[in-house]
Amino acid sequence: MLNQSWRINDKEYEYLKAVLDNGFPGSSSINFTAKLEKLFAEKFESKYAISFANGTATLHTALAAAGVGPGDEVIVPPLTMASTSFAVLHCGASPVFADIDPETFLMSAESVNACVTSKTKAIMPVALYGLTPDMDAINAIARKYKLAVIEDDAQCFLGKYKGKVAGTFGDMASFSFQNSKHITCGEGGMITTSNPEYAEFIRKFSSLGYGNVSAEPGKSKINKSDIVKPDFTRHVCLGYNYRMSELCAAFTFAQLERLEMFVAWRKKCAAGFAGAIKGVSWLTPQKIPPECENSYWAYAVKLDAPEIKWTDFYNKFKEFGGDGFYGAWRLTYTEPYFKKIIPGEHRHCPVAEATQPYLMQFKTNYGNDADIEMQSEALRKTIKYFDK
Repeated sequence: MLNQSWRINDKEYEYLKAVLDNGFPGSSSINFTAKLEKLFAEKFESKYAISFANGTATLHTALAAAGVGPGDEVIVPPLTMASTSFAVLHCGASPVFADIDPETFLMSAESVNACVTSKTKAIMPVALYGLTPDMDAINAIARKYKLAVIEDDAQCFLGKYKGKVAGTFGDMASFSFQNSKHITCGEGGMITTSNPEYAEFIRKFSSLGYGNVSAEPGKSKINKSDIVKPDFTRHVCLGYNYRMSELCAAFTFAQLERLEMFVAWRKKCAAGFAGAIKGVSWLTPQKIPPECENSYWAYAVKLDAPEIKWTDFYNKFKEFGGDGFYGAWRLTYTEPYFKKIIPGEHRHCPVAEATQPYLMQFKTNYGNDADIEMQSEALRKTIKYFDK
């Protein structure tokens, strides 16, 4: 039996109880939202951190802050969760797909450069599996063409590039607290930025356009002493109700306090899988460039053995006691809806097409040595079975 209780301890219960005991009408006196945003900004070396209901709302809002709108194009990778591209569509813009690097499985800067047109407004690189793309190269392209860079770091908590933490390279960065992520509240998200104008827009856009909210500390919530007045002007811009609830903020705050521990266990899990496949020529792990530090949302491996079917490997892994693993998402532009709306010339990323069917995403959310050894041993047995 796999043990998942390590992800929650007494702090989550304590903080949730504090919110409930205080009552929702008066929860601002505790204000876990402000505490969460302050600590997140500190850990991710940003001036501002603004919480959200989920990690797709964050992407939509960041794009809107960058001025992305109808007629614009945003460069995205095809190999990732479709939320990245959906957020572009939410702005009325068009996603343009840049191919991936065959070894890191991440957006290729060379392909990004080839995708730039007069309509391009932003680049949205995704830190897939916990690994940052080549941000220096991507930022150089952005500077050349005056494009915004929005990091999609949903899977990358405390991953690093050239000694700096992921989330500090673009104009804005988006993080997710969905239940599979390093830290979670079931659903939630965060935008980080060090640009005060972006931060101000982000706060208002996520709060129904209320004019009396701000990115500045202590001004994240609607001031009740203002809104009781009959002549109070509320909505100064278009806005959505993307705010995180105080209950979710309390839970996430408890998780954030232990973020380093969660990341350390993910890395330990990945090390177990890496040891199991060491020396196996037909299993190729995601390449980690020397300037990068992977935070291992998942341990990604490409099955480079045409005679072995992906499903056969999966079934045998389960048979030997493994917890299963995931295939990579279908390339976004091959999903039925996107095939309808994306022109044919924008639906061809040959490296991604050759890679996606053979990827295996091993879960790393195990928090004890026994579970890690169980998964690693299942992988060793599976390899031995197919290696005979």
